[in-house]
Amino acid sequence: MSGPPPDDAHHDAQPDPHGDPAGSQGAAWTDRDIVLEYFPATHERLVPHDLAYHLEDAGDGVIVVRDREGEEAARLTVVTPHGNPTGELCCDLCQRTGTRRYLGLYRAELPGSAGRRYRYLTACRDRRSCEARRLDDDAIHTLLGTTAR
Repeated sequence: MSGPPPDDAHHDAQPDPHGDPAGSQGAAWTDRDIVLEYFPATHERLVPHDLAYHLEDAGDGVIVVRDREGEEAARLTVVTPHGNPTGELCCDLCQRTGTRRYLGLYRAELPGSAGRRYRYLTACRDRRSCEARRLDDDAIHTLLGTTAR
């Protein structure tokens, strides 16, 4: 026979990981909550964070970086690949490693440079999967020359 749940304020404040995913207070589990709950010793670099930027395809290989309000923060254009096509690259956004078939080099013009200065970024060609693997905005902050908010 089971009795009433324990009268523990901490238990009521947290979603129940073994029962209803919404918990007793209707809060949904985020990726960050799950990692911290089940893997508390995970290095901070591997714990997912709230993302301030979203990347979307604009066609012709162009990637648009948008902030939380939907404003365009940067426009990345494809750099024509040269050299060994089997050389390994690492995605600056999600840290996936692969050949140029799966990753590409992109550049964004620095504001106020009139097309004379660019910053470069390596990114996956499969935008949707890359966004799902991306843990933080560090590479985008570097690209934009901003600090984390």
